[in-house]
Amino acid sequence: MIEANGLVKDFSSVRALDDVSLKVGRGEIFGFFGPNGAGKTTCIRVLCGLTPPTQGDATVLGIDVKKHPVQLRDNIAILSEETRFYEEMTPRRYLSMFCKLMLMPKSSRLSAINEAADLADLRGFIDQKISFLSQGQRQRVSLARVLLTEVPLTFLDEPFSGIDIIHRRKLREFFRGSVKDGNSIFFTSHNLIEAEYIVDKFAFINHGKLTAVGTAEELKDKYLAPAYMLRVSDPQKAREMLDRSLRLTSISIVEGEVALTLQRRQDAHQVAKILVQEGIDLFEMRSMGTMEEVFERTARDDVA
Repeated sequence: MIEANGLVKDFSSVRALDDVSLKVGRGEIFGFFGPNGAGKTTCIRVLCGLTPPTQGDATVLGIDVKKHPVQLRDNIAILSEETRFYEEMTPRRYLSMFCKLMLMPKSSRLSAINEAADLADLRGFIDQKISFLSQGQRQRVSLARVLLTEVPLTFLDEPFSGIDIIHRRKLREFFRGSVKDGNSIFFTSHNLIEAEYIVDKFAFINHGKLTAVGTAEELKDKYLAPAYMLRVSDPQKAREMLDRSLRLTSISIVEGEVALTLQRRQDAHQVAKILVQEGIDLFEMRSMGTMEEVFERTARDDVA
């Protein structure tokens, strides 16, 4: 879907992108994360054909972004925080306009608008003028526009902004269903905890440079200690058995749960086996590392 090699973008004395190379496959939700000013927006604009790179090349859906930017934009959908609206329109009229621009059959427009409005949680203000809407509500209108029709590649910048928990779950299910059909999503957000529920592959950018790319499991293996919390039927006995049987960095009981850090992550599958053999019930085993911690480590160039 996306192949970018050596992208560089200079703005006067500032280098927003510095030798960025990445690949996004078909049927993948690709997460792109970094702090404000890291180069995320510039990279997305380059990949969408909105900003030409100073150096390097990129193909998106097999289209050269520098040579054919208009053709590219005809085949993608973009959700950004920079959307401009017709302020006197209501969200309903705004979405209807885009249905017409996309040459959607008249018979399909009402159902498309209703489905998009439900997913983006617009029902409470769909007939209010956009000029009266908050920034979060405007973002939801932009999201509904993106959801009106199916395209092979969608760029989503903070798609869950202003969305309540119930509709977030519906959106996650919708996005997962979309990529099962072979489409792809380029996803950015400041919420890395939530992103773990949806993203297949993560990329971190800082100061215009990619600092890490991989699945959550791959990046946690590389950057984080293998730490876990165990909820078991007999914490004291579990602590003794695991301490005796495994190579551990540490093990303790914290608020009735067993906290342990392995020397080797590949030993994690042995934990349940040891507990079962000792007649100890394992109710829950959860990893203590998060993708937020991974990002912090990569930002510091602090490799475990």
